[in-house]
Amino acid sequence: MAFNIRAAEKADAEAAFTLIHQLAIHDEVADFLQITEESFTTAAFGEKPKFNILVAEENDVIVAIATYIYRYHIWLSEDIIEIDDLFVKPSARGHGIGNKLLEAIGLMGKEQGIHVRWDIERENFSTIAYYKRKGVEYHSHGTCLWAPENINIT
Repeated sequence: MAFNIRAAEKADAEAAFTLIHQLAIHDEVADFLQITEESFTTAAFGEKPKFNILVAEENDVIVAIATYIYRYHIWLSEDIIEIDDLFVKPSARGHGIGNKLLEAIGLMGKEQGIHVRWDIERENFSTIAYYKRKGVEYHSHGTCLWAPENINIT
């Protein structure tokens, strides 16, 4: 499966929002998703974007999304990249797309010399083990922290 990862553009807003909605359904939390497509588009692509989006596309169709923000981390005393959501459509899973999205964000952190952080369900043991093999520091309260010097891109 050939796919391309790139920064999202405003024209991608509808497809990106649809994937966020699919993620909420997948995680059984759709009732808690309050953002509308319009406010999502404004927040992502307005005059002062509030978050960033990477998309993965296959044959010009967006099949996966990763959203992230830059923020200051008080305890590390540095800016970090924080991954908010990462979702691959079920029909596109098993081809390494999620891994490549994660690595694309990791590469940004490595190039900028800053940590990448995200949360994970504590019971997701196989994924936690996978992250550890990639050099991620896992904290038992469900936080993953990827130091720039430990970011392993395969």
